[in-house]
Amino acid sequence: MLRLKIKTVGVLLLLCLLYAINGHAVQNSIDINDRENIPLLSRALFLDLIRTGNNTIAVGERGHILISQDGESWQKSVVATNAILTSVYFHDDKYGWAAGHDAVILKTSDGGRHWREVHAAPEDEAPLLDIWFADNQYGIAIGAYGLYLVSKDGGETWIQQEMNIVNYNDGTDVNNDLTESYELHLNSIVYSSSGKLYIAAEAGRIYRSDDLGNSWQELPSPYSGSFFGIQPLAGDSVLVYGLRGHLYHSDDAGENWTEINTDTREHLTGSVILKDGRIIITGMGGVLLISDDQGHSFKLQEIGHRHNYAAVIESVMDDIVMAGDHGIELWTRRQLGIPDD
Repeated sequence: MLRLKIKTVGVLLLLCLLYAINGHAVQNSIDINDRENIPLLSRALFLDLIRTGNNTIAVGERGHILISQDGESWQKSVVATNAILTSVYFHDDKYGWAAGHDAVILKTSDGGRHWREVHAAPEDEAPLLDIWFADNQYGIAIGAYGLYLVSKDGGETWIQQEMNIVNYNDGTDVNNDLTESYELHLNSIVYSSSGKLYIAAEAGRIYRSDDLGNSWQELPSPYSGSFFGIQPLAGDSVLVYGLRGHLYHSDDAGENWTEINTDTREHLTGSVILKDGRIIITGMGGVLLISDDQGHSFKLQEIGHRHNYAAVIESVMDDIVMAGDHGIELWTRRQLGIPDD
């Protein structure tokens, strides 16, 4: 087996250190329930999931992209890279982008069935870790060592630039005083319903933009360890989570934080809000946290194994799809102890 040789970067490192790539081929159409004959679904590394229309998209190692309409049967997409893909984002049912190692960025215009490469910079040895688009034209991709790329033409071309970080108190430019920030890994970028962008980063850094990324404020941080994800809630409420089970809640767009007990020291790596309003947070070691009070408290759910999860999503059939170092797993709500409301 071939061990991954990667930079020590955020949640990707946490999964890759626990995982060895298996060199197997797969058929074009595969069934998630027939795992004995499907190495890709049962043993490959998948790092991100997204719902777009009636489809679920999964991305992972060796450029694998899978697409499913029900969370059970999956088809391989046509992809123009072998790089590890760490993130995927769709603005609508047709247009989507995926990013990953070698600073590769792929684009699809047919709902994820075919992907072409629009950017790559393997010589920089800085993987991209997340990608987001405001519309079909303006997008931001972030990654290791402060890598920050911007596109204004639908992802066809990308310009590397520094984050425009301004003083939290008075709005003055403080880039010269924050050179350390540009060495840090930028792990996750998300957009809230209130129109704010957030970035979760290494060393306890949390950034917020109120103008779609034109400028950023470094928010007060409740923790000095790395954050791997942010989950926007209603209004200006937001969750941030990361190393060693650390989870915090804010009701004022990140200006003040309250720690939430998780009963775990495992790293927290992915989250989703279900259609019924419940919140799921996944992580290393089979960790599954569930909240039924808008994220003010969470219950640790035992699921019987220690698989390492990077992402979680709700399928069109209301099942829970999780991705990580054991491929893609489909769970019913009953299996996870979630009531059918």
